[in-house]
Amino acid sequence: MLAGRGIYPFLTVKSAKKCGIQQVCVVGIEGDADPELSTFADHLDWVYAGQLNKAITLFKKRDIEHVIFAGQVKPGRLFKDLKPDFRTVKLLGKLKLKNAESIFSAIANEFLKDNITILPATVFLDDYLAQSGKIGKIKPSKKQYDDIVFGTRIATQISRLDIGQTVIVKNGTVLAVEGFEGTNKAIIRGGQLAGGDAVVVKLAKPDQDMRFDVPCIGLKTIDALIEGKVSVLAVQSEKTLILEKERVINALNKKKISILGISLES
Repeated sequence: MLAGRGIYPFLTVKSAKKCGIQQVCVVGIEGDADPELSTFADHLDWVYAGQLNKAITLFKKRDIEHVIFAGQVKPGRLFKDLKPDFRTVKLLGKLKLKNAESIFSAIANEFLKDNITILPATVFLDDYLAQSGKIGKIKPSKKQYDDIVFGTRIATQISRLDIGQTVIVKNGTVLAVEGFEGTNKAIIRGGQLAGGDAVVVKLAKPDQDMRFDVPCIGLKTIDALIEGKVSVLAVQSEKTLILEKERVINALNKKKISILGISLES
């Protein structure tokens, strides 16, 4: 596993072990991954963001053929803290379009050149994927359902344009669109503009590559919802991970915030 920030890498390691994987080797990104991963992983090595060749070399050293990407990397590292090696510089130089999708796809191709396959990030985490319908105890009102439908239409468009995957709406009005600041800050910003009772819709991108950048919500998301006085969170079913699922749902129920899984298949 190539590990970034948060609880996600821990859940992946633990779930892989439960599924019978006998040895889990982790390469952590310096400044993002938690050193405590060494408690659960069989091996923990380190690279700086941008050291693609070193990461691949470390996996090859341990005869790894399958890798999962789990956890966030601070967005700012793409601009001021990136320490690219020659292989990364060469890769970036060939890309006409430098967004998350194109960069991650190119990285996956580099791994494949060394006979390492990137697996879907959810491969061991089916139990954490949002299901369709009401997930918590609180049911949205008819008015809130209307905003969910409206927000879903808007979120589908902005994710297609690769702007963001989250929108905050109220009474048929877009209050905030996720940008480079990330989901949680967008939620707080939109919630404050709403003055309470906002609806948050978070979707996957069309044709989402489930190997990378899978939509996730966790306890920090709940903190943002509470701070923004949000009433409803709608997420795409089967495409969104609910990290620490039981704790997240319990926290939402306690604060009387609705959570709904929406399907875009129909």
